[in-house]
Amino acid sequence: SKATVSVLNCRSGAASGPGRTNTMADLMHKMEGVLILDSEGERLFAHYYGAPFEGNVDKQLAFEKKIYDKTHPKNGVPPPKDGGDISLIDSHTVIFRLDPEVYFYVFGALSENEIIMSQVLTCLVEVLGQLLRAPSQIDKRALLENFDLLCLVVDEMLDDGYVMQAKTGDVFQNVFPHAGGGQDSTAKLKKALKKTLA
Repeated sequence: SKATVSVLNCRSGAASGPGRTNTMADLMHKMEGVLILDSEGERLFAHYYGAPFEGNVDKQLAFEKKIYDKTHPKNGVPPPKDGGDISLIDSHTVIFRLDPEVYFYVFGALSENEIIMSQVLTCLVEVLGQLLRAPSQIDKRALLENFDLLCLVVDEMLDDGYVMQAKTGDVFQNVFPHAGGGQDSTAKLKKALKKTLA
């Protein structure tokens, strides 16, 4: 599925000028990370792509605390908005959706396209909702019990942070056959899990 890049993933305003040739990476949208916290701010899932967070656990945890402190509702969890809410934190654009037990975040550079980021977040939540049979909201236990599927969904959508697919139907169709077990499915799930935790 990653051989073809959707037209939605092409950056219309990539930097160019005399003496500069745009590379494929210049033309693609990149997320700096995908993060899922519980309602207490504890990490359920995190995948960071590149500097300044990749490989630096202290920076990751500090950033996650800032995200949680800024987005955690003080008076109950509001109904999630289509496409998610947006916040600017430490020179990063953060798109998030808050369910009662699970908080979803995708974040990127300030220059990143907010519409694409919103599509990534929506696709992630919708595919997980379909896989876990939880269309309205996703609970913590179901997510943890299906952690391998979560890794596979993220791996299907992003390659080293670059957005390869953000259409709910396409991602679901690619992941669903691996949700039922079997030798081939187990091998692919293990590969996605190893890649996510690397």
